[in-house]
Amino acid sequence: MPIVNKDGFQSTPDIPFASVEAISNGNAELALDVASDTPFDILSNNLTRIKTLRIRFDSFADGRGFSLARRLRNAGYQGHLRASGHVISDQFRYALACGFDDVEISDEQAARQPEDDWIADLPVSHSYREKLARAPAFEQRSTGPAPSVQKVAEPPSPYRSSPGVYEQTVTAVTHHTEGLFSFSITRPASFRFRSGEFVMIGLPNAEKPVFRAYSLAGPSWDDELAFYSIKVPDGPLTQHLQHIAVGDTVLLKKKATGTLVLGALLPGKRLFLISTGTGIAPFASLIRDPETYEKFDQVILTHTCRTAAELKFGIDLVAQTRSDPLVGALASADRLHHVTTLTREPHPRMGRITSLLEDGSFFQMLHAPAIDPSTDRVMICGSAAMLRDTRDLCEGFGLVEGSNARPATYIVERAFVD
Repeated sequence: MPIVNKDGFQSTPDIPFASVEAISNGNAELALDVASDTPFDILSNNLTRIKTLRIRFDSFADGRGFSLARRLRNAGYQGHLRASGHVISDQFRYALACGFDDVEISDEQAARQPEDDWIADLPVSHSYREKLARAPAFEQRSTGPAPSVQKVAEPPSPYRSSPGVYEQTVTAVTHHTEGLFSFSITRPASFRFRSGEFVMIGLPNAEKPVFRAYSLAGPSWDDELAFYSIKVPDGPLTQHLQHIAVGDTVLLKKKATGTLVLGALLPGKRLFLISTGTGIAPFASLIRDPETYEKFDQVILTHTCRTAAELKFGIDLVAQTRSDPLVGALASADRLHHVTTLTREPHPRMGRITSLLEDGSFFQMLHAPAIDPSTDRVMICGSAAMLRDTRDLCEGFGLVEGSNARPATYIVERAFVD
């Protein structure tokens, strides 16, 4: 099988790879073949012993191999990193940016995607290894409160561990407005999800905790889980969740699910992601998934809010996506369009997204044709009223609602937080 590096196709060296269990054998030098979901600590505790590491990608939708490579390089790994399995030429530059030295492909894939497909558009830039050598030492983020902060002692929680629930640690909290906040938690090594899915979360503040559905607002390849939430003063969960701090515990159900996934849509050319308020959360995952850009030529993300301050999460999200080494080039301005509208403050684009779609002014803003059911696909996430109205508009355009079992031309998310 050929090997692809920045210079093109190379012959395959005969390396006797061992499984991750070989770490326990005490060998001085190791060549390991590991899955993309291998726990980081198992490898990071043996960096000096691992001479070559091959990370298997079992699915195009699961990019945790990229995240694992980046974490290992950040931790100081200087050995050889190879990707194998489900990696295509469009992802090659991102593999290099995340720290891989080369990619192992099959003979069949080499015939389908010849050498020029892999290296023709590689940017002239420093490799990840070169950047790492010039950068300051990696500083790991603390997972506890700042030393100057003293937390008030709380009574013991009546909650008892459940086999169906992970107990995870809060790693970051950001309060965007008086009514909106986002937070991140640690990710269990075995937790998998598809971009666009949601999961049930809760707090260990009761014997039977309240759980609510929250869209996963980070990419499926990240080693943390991100969420974006409203603050409801009397909400059964959010009245407490909005006060979490770094180091606190959040409960996470073990299975993610949802309808806002790429597999529920038929192939198309344009993908419209229509959101209001915190409904942008699942799209924060989808626009950072390389598979989204493999399946669609253009992605149009809309975000309608009441005030300008409420748009900031989406504006920052798009900026971060375009600077991300994994998907930044894919999410260029000619492929990812971000359209914001406001309903209560002056803005270049005023009005509810449903009204703008209905009267055609939305398409005038884009200088693009209206939705065509033969080429266009739509995902919708927002309030119940917005979902109802936008569904009616989609069906007026000739679209048909899809599902995981029966992919079609538009899909709706029906999970809500309080």
